[in-house]
Amino acid sequence: MRSQPLPGEAGRRRAEEQFKTKKKIDHLTETETNTAAARRTEAEKTARLRALRLAKEAADKDTANRDALAARLRRSEPRRRVPRALGSDTASVTTDT
Repeated sequence: MRSQPLPGEAGRRRAEEQFKTKKKIDHLTETETNTAAARRTEAEKTARLRALRLAKEAADKDTANRDALAARLRRSEPRRRVPRALGSDTASVTTDT
């Protein structure tokens, strides 16, 4: 820096430029702080949404597994058989010949 004061107009311009530079630096620092907070907020939101999606996928998988198990159990149940009438099938076969 200079040891002698600058003449009126030049000193004022220099002071204004220093003020603008300081204001710009403060604004950038504030913007960085806001950007960091915005990133953190976005990361938290993404984490919540991911947790919800994973929970839904797990619930859907569980439901699908239960449905598949129920279907297998229904298929493996012993079937109720209705006895055939003894004379009905043999009678139709013998009348055709």
